[in-house]
Amino acid sequence: MTTPQQLLGNNGEIQAANFLKKIKKYKILEKNWRYKNGEIDIIAQDGPVTVFVEVRTRQKNALVQGYFSVTKKKKNALKPTIQAYITQNYLQFFRFDVVEITHNNDHFEIFHYENIPLFT
Repeated sequence: MTTPQQLLGNNGEIQAANFLKKIKKYKILEKNWRYKNGEIDIIAQDGPVTVFVEVRTRQKNALVQGYFSVTKKKKNALKPTIQAYITQNYLQFFRFDVVEITHNNDHFEIFHYENIPLFT
């Protein structure tokens, strides 16, 4: 059974993928790519750069913004999955982005944070 939170998250990932594809003109390579226990929400191509995207969907009145919910613990959990994709695909140019979807009734706002430090 899908919870309302999961539905909101799934809808946010759809909104983020559409934004990256239509507005930012990225090519979507993968959605929900899994490796062992990890998952990358979206993997996209921005010119020569492969972009690993974490999507965070929040209600407008959430206590913590989506950007700030990507904690050091979350980044550390993502690293092995991202590293596996980099290794499997022999990538040279890559970055980590966060797309925050703020939801208020039927209205969505999208914030795109590019080149977030991950491997520091």
